[in-house]
Amino acid sequence: MRRRRLHAAGRLRRGYVFPLALWTIAIVAVLLGAAYTVMSAANATLARMVEREAALADFRAVETQMLRLLLTEPMGLSDLRVGGMLDPDPISGGFGIGGDGVSATGAPYRVDGENGPVIVRLVAANGLLSLTDDPGPAAEALLLALGRSRPDARRLAARLADFVDEDDLRQLGGAEADDYPEGRRPRNAPLGTASDACGALGWAEEVALCADPRMMDLFAFAGGPSAMSARLVPEYWLHLLLGDDTPAVERAMDALEDRDRLVLYEDLGIEGLDALADNSAIPGPSFLIVTHRPAAEFVQLTRIDLTMANLYKPYEIAFSYVVGGSIVEGAFHVEEVDALDQLPQAD
Repeated sequence: MRRRRLHAAGRLRRGYVFPLALWTIAIVAVLLGAAYTVMSAANATLARMVEREAALADFRAVETQMLRLLLTEPMGLSDLRVGGMLDPDPISGGFGIGGDGVSATGAPYRVDGENGPVIVRLVAANGLLSLTDDPGPAAEALLLALGRSRPDARRLAARLADFVDEDDLRQLGGAEADDYPEGRRPRNAPLGTASDACGALGWAEEVALCADPRMMDLFAFAGGPSAMSARLVPEYWLHLLLGDDTPAVERAMDALEDRDRLVLYEDLGIEGLDALADNSAIPGPSFLIVTHRPAAEFVQLTRIDLTMANLYKPYEIAFSYVVGGSIVEGAFHVEEVDALDQLPQAD
């Protein structure tokens, strides 16, 4: 009897071995699966980092090419004239003519980078919204174009005007130091860049472009001399202000077919800016150089301020950074890369 009980207990113990083995195998499989998932994610992250660094290296090289053209080639009424010359006519002269044109209004050009194709654009700051000096009226026009109600646009514009002026007199709807939360206060000085506008009370919370303040530098300008001109407006700027109204964008682009002639903001369907514009302005002295891959998941944005009076330092870099997001991708995405013109090169 005792022998039978021992035999039964042995069978019982042996019966536990198989389920335990299965559990062990299952646990090991889960751990291996988790480890594989972690390793795959790490490898994908590393691959993206390597790809990003390769892209940025290409961007820097192409940006240098564009900067060299900007410093050495004559400027026409709306574009660089690579390989051209200054018009010697004593009346209408002084502008670049001949050679190959490089648009100063954001048109895309292709460069074959070491690690892949690079799209480069030159954007004269004159085509952006100027927030230099008194930014209130231009800011109100921008906010109205972005769909804010007139009372809201006036209130936010007044707050921006109070943000930069040196006095403590509050404009109607504006905000001075007493209105700011602890740790914040008005700038009481001109904006250094357009992104500084997002420091005005309410702008970070209510203005969509201030979700990433650097986006303001793609659409507006501050921190130097720059007379606004409607004929120099880049196409991506029109898409922002005119939104999804495709016929309105097409009408605006038709008005800009010849960028060397007089164009009003009213011709582009944008109100409130013609009184602030200088229709005689030519590109410069500040420019954005925008470089990106065709997919435009991110762009490198650099602002160059020409200081040609200084032979030892002919330019300054106001800022240079990488910015991405849906607005950037929508503005700069390129489908047919091979259809783009190559960036002209000087001899």
